[in-house]
Amino acid sequence: MRKICFHTQKGGVGKTSVTGNTAALIAEKGKKTLLVDCDPQANTSSWFCTQRPEYDITDVFTGRVTAEKAVIPLGGNLSLLPGIPAVGGLKQWAETELVRSPRAVEFLVSDLENLKFEYAFFDCSPSLSLLERSVISCMDEIVNPLSAEFFSIDGIESFVNELRSIEKAHRKTIKNDKLVVNLLNRSFARHRAFLQELEKLRYRVFVIPQDSKIAECQIAHKSLVDFEPKAKSMPFFMELVHSIIEA
Repeated sequence: MRKICFHTQKGGVGKTSVTGNTAALIAEKGKKTLLVDCDPQANTSSWFCTQRPEYDITDVFTGRVTAEKAVIPLGGNLSLLPGIPAVGGLKQWAETELVRSPRAVEFLVSDLENLKFEYAFFDCSPSLSLLERSVISCMDEIVNPLSAEFFSIDGIESFVNELRSIEKAHRKTIKNDKLVVNLLNRSFARHRAFLQELEKLRYRVFVIPQDSKIAECQIAHKSLVDFEPKAKSMPFFMELVHSIIEA
């Protein structure tokens, strides 16, 4: 199972929309794919679920249910391990119990691998608390989504330093060579200038243009490929998907 997390330390960059739509497109390609909602706000679950899940990721961490029982099929090759944005849920567990069970995320990932998914995409909150660091330490690859703002470049450097620390602590190397610039408008001079600066870095840069269908598909509780497969942003998502599959 290939484990990938789209992570940034800044909110409001469309991290969840990029994660969910990328996962849905890879599932559309015939790959058995899982979305894992590790964000206490549970935006991925609110997007794809039309009703409150019976079980969520916190129930798995606490041993109430198995990972297999908590996973929800979304149709086709796509499934979801949901979260529930509730008081006393994932955030409280992470703040009070994770320090006493430092391998809990590792054990979860191991259980998910036994379910024979080919790809698992983890959606985390835009921070680097113990929960996010634990998730990142289990990943094969981290992709950084950004908004077209110049201070995002400083954020990249900060994240790389944190990633190196995680790699050193866990004695592993985690792939990190892709940036996704979300909601880019090339008609804006500042957006074009920002993109030129990013292209000087060591990363492969992918661009997702502004597209109203991205927000509309979330309201409809569907992925972009199910809601509007001819959306103008679709070819750009496909470029990202191909780069992940071909890696």
